Amino acid sequence: MLVCHQISDQALKAQVNDIEWSPNTSSCFASVTNDGRVEIWDLYIDNLGPVVTYFDKNEDGTDNNTPKTIVRFSATSPVILTGNLNGEVDVYRTKGLEHVQVSDLDQQNRLMHAIKKDDFVQDKGGKAEGGADVE
Repeated sequence: MLVCHQISDQALKAQVNDIEWSPNTSSCFASVTNDGRVEIWDLYIDNLGPVVTYFDKNEDGTDNNTPKTIVRFSATSPVILTGNLNGEVDVYRTKGLEHVQVSDLDQQNRLMHAIKKDDFVQDKGGKAEGGADVE
């Protein structure tokens, strides 16, 4: 049975322009939106919300809302790259998302655990310890 959940938070008010699955972690993907947001999701940790939500900042400290159009994970380094509507490319180093090398079977089990998780009956006492961040 497929169960879909509508998330009624600020998180889904802008158009999602691109997503990409992590090449290293089966339950992790990144997305970029029309309001300039970069999000990193790890379904193993939380399948209803991103573990990281990030906006670039303008010089005055306000959110830069230039639409992001593409996101890519590096296959060899803990970074993601994004492109925006102005033709600029940004590189973000990820912290707290690194995972040790695991077997294909472990990756499959991690993803199956995330798919089977029912967040409406589990205690959602907050994000997992050692939460992720981008710079």
